[in-house]
Amino acid sequence: MLPRMLTARTGQTGVQTATPRVNPRVNPRIFAVAAMNAILGIVVGVVIFPIAWSADADRNLAAGHALAAGTFGQDPTYLYAPLAAALTVPIALALPYGIAVGAWLVARLAVLLGGLARQTRGMSTPDRILLAVAAISFVPTMYDLLLGNVSILIAAVVAVVAWSDDGYLPGLPMGLLLATIPKPALIPVLIWMLVFRRRALLSAVGSAALLSGIALVVLGGATYGDWLQTLLHPYYLGTQQLGNMALGALLPPVLSWPLTALTVVATIVALRRGETPGFIACLCAGLLIAPYTMAYGAVLLLLAVVPLARVAPARTFVLAITGSLGVIIFLPLWISAIFLTTLAVPRPAWAGLHKGAAT
Repeated sequence: MLPRMLTARTGQTGVQTATPRVNPRVNPRIFAVAAMNAILGIVVGVVIFPIAWSADADRNLAAGHALAAGTFGQDPTYLYAPLAAALTVPIALALPYGIAVGAWLVARLAVLLGGLARQTRGMSTPDRILLAVAAISFVPTMYDLLLGNVSILIAAVVAVVAWSDDGYLPGLPMGLLLATIPKPALIPVLIWMLVFRRRALLSAVGSAALLSGIALVVLGGATYGDWLQTLLHPYYLGTQQLGNMALGALLPPVLSWPLTALTVVATIVALRRGETPGFIACLCAGLLIAPYTMAYGAVLLLLAVVPLARVAPARTFVLAITGSLGVIIFLPLWISAIFLTTLAVPRPAWAGLHKGAAT
């Protein structure tokens, strides 16, 4: 999910050199990104640990207990579907708290490292280790890991669709995601699937409908009714939600609405240029125009690094080394820089990439 970035001294990103041997030396650009992310990630992690540790994991476990007790729907900050709470019930009831939280942390780390292992095949061991450090200590990733959030899993599900040819099977994990965690930031990704992954979209929507229908019958209409009321009157729209980094939350309407319209137009342009620029643009658009975007949501942008590094290695290095700082200072500005970099790449440069987020 992070760069196969700048792997050769030749500067030809992602292209193997004439010699089959892996260069054992450390790539200085990868080292720089890892060092910057590690420094900022550790500092941010230490600062927010007392208030962030397991906050979302605790909310998910509490939802499982509430569903089992028949009191689901009383927490206005829990926006996941009742099916998500139902899947949490066995863990919430059967496992001690410490084991449940620890297992959730290990599982998300395993998913992240699995994606990294896939994307860094053929690189030297030192560079692969540095990229793991960079990915884990990237501020959105660190935030997700501390909170016990689901953004790493969301990124993995999106990666399954993007890294696969169009088919029904790759859409099934997306279906489960839509039935449990229907995030607004996924809407542009679904539009991208409508254009470039129609079979996967069909299976995603169909399986989401099937799973939701089964859950509705098993859990009851009242439970889903309470959840819908929470969605129709979301907590984050009635308060100044701390940490909301979406355009609409950070800027007044006189600025946010024109920028939202511009984002939509730019996304359409990117989609017309091809599936890879369209994919990156949809990742960016989802984070910019969603009603709420927390810092951990930017984990999705790890999926943009490999394709961008292949067509614009120098600019990708700048974006990567400034990523954590950009998230801290003003996330929409950094996302816009990724957006503009994508649009600035000539159409022919994208032609040689594999579908979606290139492997």
